[in-house]
This record gives sequence, structure tokens and C-alpha cells, in this order.
Amino acid sequence: MERTRWIVVGVDFSDGSIRALEYALTHASTVSANVACVHAYEDAPETPAFHDPSQAIRERLAEVIAQCRSSESRVHVDPIVRRGPPWEKLANVATELGAELIVVGADGQRGASSEGFLGTVAYRLAATSPRAVVVVPAKLHRGDAS
Repeated sequence: MERTRWIVVGVDFSDGSIRALEYALTHASTVSANVACVHAYEDAPETPAFHDPSQAIRERLAEVIAQCRSSESRVHVDPIVRRGPPWEKLANVATELGAELIVVGADGQRGASSEGFLGTVAYRLAATSPRAVVVVPAKLHRGDAS
């Protein structure tokens, strides 16, 4: 029996993460893999214990996935919501699924890290993940060098 192949992609609804999802979907169709579309969030200290935004996040993920998929795409996509630091949760999901690859955008909601041009999540994943990490570059703006 053939093992199911997985690609994990982090989506925080930023432009960078949408580009990462588009890359993951394209790559998955090329290598016949499924995609785990993961959104990880952290509660603010004042958030009540009973607050659970996961259903609303799952619905928003489904909308983004539908917008990014081409009509002929046969890639299976699972929307996954986790509470905790995104770099940890992406690595955890990749381990659980036996994913070969984690895809993230170079920039996200948290912005660039103090360590350089990568966002915090991309930087921490690239530095600590035992799995391959693809960091999808920020979109070039008009007038930028190619």
C-alpha cells in the first residue's frame, strides 16, 4: 500500500501566506501530494478561557482554499486550526502527517524578524525544522530588480 504524501502550508491570511498556499497547491499537484493548510493562533493574555475562534478560522481557511484552487485541481486539502506558536504547530502537524515539506511565506502577519528579511515564523521554521522548509519569497513590486 502506498503511503499518502503530505505538504504542510502555514496560512495566516497575509499576502505572503496566500502565495505560500498557491505554491503548495501547485507543487502538490506535481508530486501527487495532499496539502494540510494550517492556521495557528495564540490567544492574547486577556482572552477568556471559553473563547474558541477555531470554527470561524476553519470557515475562513475554506474560503481562501477555494479562491486559490484551480477548477481542475484534484489536490486534497485539509484545513487545520491549532492553538499555539505557529512555528511549533506547523512542525507538529508535519510530524503527525509524516509530511515531506513545510511551506511558508517569507513575510506574514508578524512581519520581518529582527534576525533579517524573513518573517518570524519562516525564520524559526528554517532554523529549527528537521523537515525541508520552502520559504516563498515576497512578491516583487514594480521597479524592483529581477
